[in-house]
Amino acid sequence: MLKGFAFPSAPKVIQLIKDGQLGWVGAGFTCSTLYEIFEPGTGKAMSMEAGAGYAIGAAIVFLAASSVIAALGTMLPVAYPMPTGATWRTHYQILIKSVGLTIASAVLFGLVHYGTVGVRTL
Repeated sequence: MLKGFAFPSAPKVIQLIKDGQLGWVGAGFTCSTLYEIFEPGTGKAMSMEAGAGYAIGAAIVFLAASSVIAALGTMLPVAYPMPTGATWRTHYQILIKSVGLTIASAVLFGLVHYGTVGVRTL
């Protein structure tokens, strides 16, 4: 798909996400999680479950962390290609953290969306 644009050279996928830009995806998942908890979208009465407070707290922590990771990646870009002597894990630590936060945010969203934790219909 990227070959249709006039790039001087076709960018690799890692170049697009190496600076923690998946943090914005994680932030989107957490915003959707909070929206589903507070506005479940049904005409029936809803009640908070006991674990809703934990889900809300986790979503807020994930949202803040994802936003910080994405902002840091923008301010402190990672060199590409990887310099000689650097290990993959240490060089791409922002990418690894953003992937982890995105996965955690997606799992939390799934738990809330499918009614495992958060709100339930009365």
